Amino acid sequence: MRRLAVGTLMAALIAAPAFALTVSDVDTDGDSLISFTEMAVLYPDLTEEAFAAVDTSGDSLVDEAELTAALEAGLIEEPAE
Repeated sequence: MRRLAVGTLMAALIAAPAFALTVSDVDTDGDSLISFTEMAVLYPDLTEEAFAAVDTSGDSLVDEAELTAALEAGLIEEPAE
């Protein structure tokens, strides 16, 4: 039974989407946060309303946790390479 649980957990972890986009990929001013202007470079069609949905703290900046949550929730997608 324990093997089954461990196997199921491992399968879930492997199947979970791995998001490669990080704040450092978007942050151009080195403050470890993403502004609307910085995010708009990767997402030219980004609206202020969509940015506000990602910025759950309401501080007009996106941190690593907010970015990850937005990717996981499908609010934004990984940019095409």
